[in-house]
Amino acid sequence: MIFKSLKESKKFLKTLANKIKKDLKKKKRLIVIFCGHLGAGKTTFIKEIAKNLGIKESLKSPSFILWQIYPLKLNKANYFLNHIDLYRISAKDILRLNLKKQLKRKFNIFLIEWGEKLESYLLKNKIKYIKISIKKIGKFREVNIEEK
Repeated sequence: MIFKSLKESKKFLKTLANKIKKDLKKKKRLIVIFCGHLGAGKTTFIKEIAKNLGIKESLKSPSFILWQIYPLKLNKANYFLNHIDLYRISAKDILRLNLKKQLKRKFNIFLIEWGEKLESYLLKNKIKYIKISIKKIGKFREVNIEEK
């Protein structure tokens, strides 16, 4: 998909947030990894998804903190939205963050920037996830979504 404006992107992200809500009725846990070069829009996409899921506060990029957790109520249950940024951490050190245990917990939504660093672990352990690849082409964004 190619988005030519922020308005088009926001419309798509609202639809994606609704799909996430629907999926969580069955699964109770969801992992979405975001891949793309620096400045592609990963943080912007995650902020918009969080807003559409009902997070009232403005998400801050966790580039230096690595992991931000936001409580939210979805489908009459208490969830945690985990916004993780793996840019500044090596693939080898990622799972030392206690992420391995957390990825298995129910009532969690993981929105992970630079998620390609975690992808081999997810595949190897047969953990289902959604991969969103964002590519900036001039003023446009090309977005590909895969369910794995």
